[in-house]
Amino acid sequence: MTLHDLSQLLYLRKEIAVEQRRLEELEKAVEIQQIFLPNIPNICLQSMDSETLQEIERCKQLIEQCMKKSIQEYKKLILYILHIDDSMIRQIIFLRFIQGHTWVQVAAEIGGGNSPDSIRMMMKRYLAKCNMEIQS
Repeated sequence: MTLHDLSQLLYLRKEIAVEQRRLEELEKAVEIQQIFLPNIPNICLQSMDSETLQEIERCKQLIEQCMKKSIQEYKKLILYILHIDDSMIRQIIFLRFIQGHTWVQVAAEIGGGNSPDSIRMMMKRYLAKCNMEIQS
């Protein structure tokens, strides 16, 4: 597994967050277009732009697709982590790529006087070693 492969779950989560914010903005734009009639309770006229509604639907579909991919990536990462013999490397990869911690947070969680850079380099050396074993 490469660093790129490990990072996919993080990237998908960021993409989902961006699309969810965009969806909220689009839905707020639709709410602003609502007109409430005074003196007539429970009646609201909506002037909805069909383009905005289509964009909302596209946004929802994209979020759903990303969520499905995210679940697949999560399962793939968990299986990969379970097969790592080194406990510290398992913890590092779990904290960084499943939990989404920064390297500083990972180092603090691991403890033992490890710096964020030393933790990152341990993980990179492990990946390089695994990739060399696969190639030979």
